[in-house]
Amino acid sequence: MKLNRSILIATLATATAGFFLTRSFAAQSAGAVKADEGRGAEIAASGTAYGVVPCARCHAFDGTADGSGAFPKLSGISSYYLAKQLRDFASGLRTDAIMSAIARKMKDEDIADVSEYYSGVRGTPTPAPGASPDLLALGARLATVGDQEKEIQACEACHGPQGRGESPAIPPLAGQYAPYIAFQMRMWRMGYRKNDANQQMANIAKRLNAQDIEAVGLYFEGLPQQGIAKNKRQP
Repeated sequence: MKLNRSILIATLATATAGFFLTRSFAAQSAGAVKADEGRGAEIAASGTAYGVVPCARCHAFDGTADGSGAFPKLSGISSYYLAKQLRDFASGLRTDAIMSAIARKMKDEDIADVSEYYSGVRGTPTPAPGASPDLLALGARLATVGDQEKEIQACEACHGPQGRGESPAIPPLAGQYAPYIAFQMRMWRMGYRKNDANQQMANIAKRLNAQDIEAVGLYFEGLPQQGIAKNKRQP
């Protein structure tokens, strides 16, 4: 009975999130600003005259960021998802000491252009982090199977096989920095991040302990990042 209940919870959560994400995508696509990736590259490199700082200062021109894990990799993430995060920062739905101030200065076309640029850029490969076999095994189990006792569905049920994402609305996790993944999970768990569909991420994060979160981050960072595929352009 418990297994069936867990499966039902996971199925309903995924279906509900998918409904809201699809509806949101359709609504925003209808009124989307036509993107200019060339101008997006200029903003990424040099910023704007009205105070938008260059994205490359933190995220690098190729979207690989500085390697510290404090800033996320952006290469290969859909333009829809990137634009949504910037709009959420601008509106206050998502908050960050750095990004909120930057996003509030961005015009709609700035958001569209920068998002289009980073969605197609080819990132630089980064080495997989070192981790104990037991921790990686825990991360792999949570990511691919979930946890019946905690009633947690597999991360890949939404984020796709091998963490490749479900474009356009659900981001890839493969190759993303483990410290960044872990930090965002803690933000959801503590209620500081609230911009996911139907609070699904918050509900999952609250059931994970510190070791679970660390393990999941390490597992996904060790997977090959899709943003470095050969068909992506090099900046």
